[in-house]
Amino acid sequence: MLFVDSYRKKFMLGINKFLEKFSKDVRNVELHKTKILEIIEKQTQLYILPKNLEINEAVLYVKESPAVKNKLFIYKDKILEEIKKSAPIKIIDIR
Repeated sequence: MLFVDSYRKKFMLGINKFLEKFSKDVRNVELHKTKILEIIEKQTQLYILPKNLEINEAVLYVKESPAVKNKLFIYKDKILEEIKKSAPIKIIDIR
């Protein structure tokens, strides 16, 4: 019985460490989104909700109206340059 209890403890510690990795990744993504949203707001005076941004394979996807997307694309080069300078994540395109 003692063997089973020690095995359970080791197993649970392993699961905790595994899940901790995902938790850190989620927090990092949220911090990156916050920084990117600040840059977008500074460059375009647009306020976009964090839920409307998605980062996938170095591409920033924006789920907004066509009018908002048009303004983003007008400032796209400035936004990407600012992200490159000050955000700790690599973004190569905005779509």
